[in-house]
Amino acid sequence: MGDASDNYPGVKGIGEKTALKFIQTYKSIDGLLENVHELTAAQQKKMQAGLEDLQLSRLLAEIKCDVPLSCPMDDAKMSINQERAAAMLRHHQIKGIEPMINRLNIREIS
Repeated sequence: MGDASDNYPGVKGIGEKTALKFIQTYKSIDGLLENVHELTAAQQKKMQAGLEDLQLSRLLAEIKCDVPLSCPMDDAKMSINQERAAAMLRHHQIKGIEPMINRLNIREIS
């Protein structure tokens, strides 16, 4: 299935329930594609018509773990100045985040 919020097209006509059933049955996209002959004629037709979008969605959703990093992890630490963050949120009338920042009760997140 696609994901409109992330702009993944998915296979047209395959929704959440059917996609979940496919994952439970075939365990992966490769498993599904290897067994596409087991699907109903209508599902086979949808899969065939949407194969390019399926592959694009898979590529877009893949989490890359082998990306080289050019900075040490210590340099990637994030710091939050709670007072400044809260003031900025109030100034821009952004509600709901300030309590979460206050609950952190720390100055640095690593």
